[in-house]
Amino acid sequence: MRVLVDGQSIRATVVTAEPTPLALLSVEDSADDVELIARELARNGLMPEVRQVQTSEEMARALHEQHWDAICMDYQMPRFDALRALKVRGDLAPDTPVIIISGYIGETAAVALLKAGADDYIPKHNLARLAPALRRAMRDVGDRRARRQMEEERARLVKQLADALELRDEFLILASHELRTPLTALRLQVESAVRISGGHDALKKRLSAADQQIEQIARLIEDMITVSKLGSPEPIRPEETDLGRLVDELARSFSVAERLDALTVDLPTGPTVALVDPMQMEDALRRILNNAAKYGGDQPIEVRLECGAPWIRISVTDHGIGIAAENHERIFERFGRAGPTRNYGGLGLGLWIARQIVEAHGGTVGVVSQLGEGATFTVSVPAPP
Repeated sequence: MRVLVDGQSIRATVVTAEPTPLALLSVEDSADDVELIARELARNGLMPEVRQVQTSEEMARALHEQHWDAICMDYQMPRFDALRALKVRGDLAPDTPVIIISGYIGETAAVALLKAGADDYIPKHNLARLAPALRRAMRDVGDRRARRQMEEERARLVKQLADALELRDEFLILASHELRTPLTALRLQVESAVRISGGHDALKKRLSAADQQIEQIARLIEDMITVSKLGSPEPIRPEETDLGRLVDELARSFSVAERLDALTVDLPTGPTVALVDPMQMEDALRRILNNAAKYGGDQPIEVRLECGAPWIRISVTDHGIGIAAENHERIFERFGRAGPTRNYGGLGLGLWIARQIVEAHGGTVGVVSQLGEGATFTVSVPAPP
């Protein structure tokens, strides 16, 4: 054991079974107390290398020069005190554990020291507690350091994952946009071929089927772009919108595009105004209509708009294969499906995207259905006051 007191090194040896080296900084004005502390630690299986300091300058210099396993400090000294010493420790070595060793200082002062960052308080007349307290404080510091390193590593991995996801989304958006150009050109060529096919019904039928497949690919591309953008969604730009007109025009254009003869719309008399983003709300409703046409077979589809404070509700009913009760929530999950993939295809994103859009408006999307009895999807958005 070596003790540095007033610039001089003092060595004292105490035989222990397996002594543990300990670099100890002692903020103390009494050389006798420093040596007493060193001997007490040596008797308890520690081999301290102790350096005594008495001022803030000396303490700062010691902390700059080397790493210390622990700091012991007196509460009050002629030119220094524990509260100022704790501030120096906090600025230069915040992870180093601190044990206050002093005479009776009172409960209020002890609490103030613990709040200021001290790990424990040991009365000078009870130094038998010092070694266990030091070991516990150093173990706690080690645990905190390990937890902090784990948190830093976790934060690094989270950032790395976020960067990778951002790069993936950028690639998906770029690739999707690049696919649009040749796909649009191909569709124009197919439409042109249909116009000049004349009376060749078989050829016209094949070209029509090809056009439907191109439309399906276009929808998948749009879904890829939408999913990529949902990582940092575009802000909702609400405006006063007549949902009756929006639903009516959407139903008409959808019927023509999908060649549906049995799509009916039930609207209230007069305008039904809501504060929504019309483009995004139309996108959500179109996706629900796509789902109804996809799983409804050739059965009729009914669209109904109802207004009753505090909600405006738009329902889409099909009479297709229906949805089992255990799948009612799953179909709104990303890539969630209820029907067999080989028969219906798609990425399983349409209803998920629709729900994201509606919930961004402060609304809800739900379904009522039984297997084999069709389904009714209901979009509810807040009605204006």
